[in-house]
Amino acid sequence: MVLYHAPRTGAGKDRTEPAILLEVYQWIRDREDCGAVILGSGDADYQALVDRARLHGRRIVLCAFSQSVSRDMLATAPLFPLEAELGMQLAEHGDVPVSVQQVPDDDGAGVDDALERFVREVDRLEGRLNFVGYSMLCNQWMLDWGIAWNEYECRKLVDEYQQAGIVERHDVINRSNPDWPTSAIRLARSDERVRRALGFSEGPGSNSALVSS
Repeated sequence: MVLYHAPRTGAGKDRTEPAILLEVYQWIRDREDCGAVILGSGDADYQALVDRARLHGRRIVLCAFSQSVSRDMLATAPLFPLEAELGMQLAEHGDVPVSVQQVPDDDGAGVDDALERFVREVDRLEGRLNFVGYSMLCNQWMLDWGIAWNEYECRKLVDEYQQAGIVERHDVINRSNPDWPTSAIRLARSDERVRRALGFSEGPGSNSALVSS
């Protein structure tokens, strides 16, 4: 452990970030045995560090309370939310009723309320957007719909829906950075559970639209 003297500015702003950024960047640049870094912060000031780590083929994982993680950081680095690790439930979006659910069985018996809401809301997004990004869906929209407590639970639920064949993951070209495509999801509209949630009862309809951030 190395101590740094980083006095606050006259306005009281913390200036520890430059010292941390320099130290970790030196590890990333000079140490071949440094394959991954666990960053105990979600502050957007560390975005430059995440970008540099990627350039050097290193992986940065965030470990922080999901409330304090910037959306820009969530879009570029995986998060292990402390509240999930500690068994805590935080109502980040106020008094939003959260629906507790399980993914329906493959035999298609019934469509639970949370799944129906998820399908209908994603269907609306597909109708007005070219594509809906996986990160935006999990980090904002699903929380606004009251489907889960935090981003971790949203990502877990979407992954379960993917395994159940309710949604599909696909990549969308990122024109600003072609080497890092945007991960997006779309409804599997041929799935009977999806069709029932949308009010259809007979054969598959048209191909699904794309969904993204």
